[in-house]
Amino acid sequence: MSYHNRKIFPFLDDEIFENLDIPGPTKQEIRVISISKMNIFPGCKTLEIGTGTGSVSAELDRLGCYVISIDKNKYIEKISHFNNVEYIQAHSAFMSYRNSIFDNVFIGGTENLEDSIKLAHQTLKYGGKIVINIFTLETLSKIQELVSSIFHNFNVLEVIIIKGKNIKNHTMFLAQNPIYIAYAVKS
Repeated sequence: MSYHNRKIFPFLDDEIFENLDIPGPTKQEIRVISISKMNIFPGCKTLEIGTGTGSVSAELDRLGCYVISIDKNKYIEKISHFNNVEYIQAHSAFMSYRNSIFDNVFIGGTENLEDSIKLAHQTLKYGGKIVINIFTLETLSKIQELVSSIFHNFNVLEVIIIKGKNIKNHTMFLAQNPIYIAYAVKS
């Protein structure tokens, strides 16, 4: 069954994006929360920086968004291509979208935070949202400083997902990696 024939909820299973020798995927529960912080409507335009496995792009495509997804790594060629997603292998610092105005920018991972956040600010329309998934404490402090200075507002939440796993006659709780989700609105 194609992913387009599936219901929007639940979001796609993580297994679809695993075993690609690519970092990730952004886990299903994290995708749900991250996307909930965006302005999503049919035909909205989203720039994704740091494509990874393409799991966020796939969900946005299923929701009727048009996505331009950039990643510096060559593995972007391995990702399944979707109807409304354009994949570009490039560094965010060298991207220029003079005529494009995005409703959302999602940053899943980047080595060049400052240029990526500046690109987000340049390409977002007023009222547009930036959402950033953060995996390290060091990155959190850098993002707090950059987003606050460029966007003049900043919100962050910490998410810890704990799943149950059956082991013999018991269900053991297994904590997944904690993640921070930062978001701001261009005003």
